[in-house]
Amino acid sequence: MIAVAAALTAASCTDAGERPDGDSTEGRTTAVAAPPCPADHRYGTGLAEVAGTPGVFWALLFIDGAELRAGRLTKIAFRITGHGDLTLAAEGPDGARVEPADVTGHTGGSTWQRPGDEWGSQWTFPTAGCWTVRAERTDGTRAALSLRAG
Repeated sequence: MIAVAAALTAASCTDAGERPDGDSTEGRTTAVAAPPCPADHRYGTGLAEVAGTPGVFWALLFIDGAELRAGRLTKIAFRITGHGDLTLAAEGPDGARVEPADVTGHTGGSTWQRPGDEWGSQWTFPTAGCWTVRAERTDGTRAALSLRAG
């Protein structure tokens, strides 16, 4: 399973420059495909886990009530494999782009068990609709997941 996840990550996540096999990726742009958007913005009560790029990226939504609401600040924890700093941004309806209000690395004490490092964040999705959160670590690990705000 780990080998499959590593192979998928390596196949879909490359940096510009030299690869270990000697081929150059200079000038190529790679984007990780986002999973389909959930049909509804209702995720259940309290905590809701959303899977992203298989074996690489997960989100844990801390929602008030059962819905991810547009225009409301929402805490979202992420787990992502790889190493180094994390950059997050979301693309939404009509090409809108948002970044988290805050991102912090987690130093321990969490009971959420998924591979990778845990990061806390605060987001406000300004409009209802599908939002694709894209993540990138400084080692080149890239991932995506989709959320629906209502």
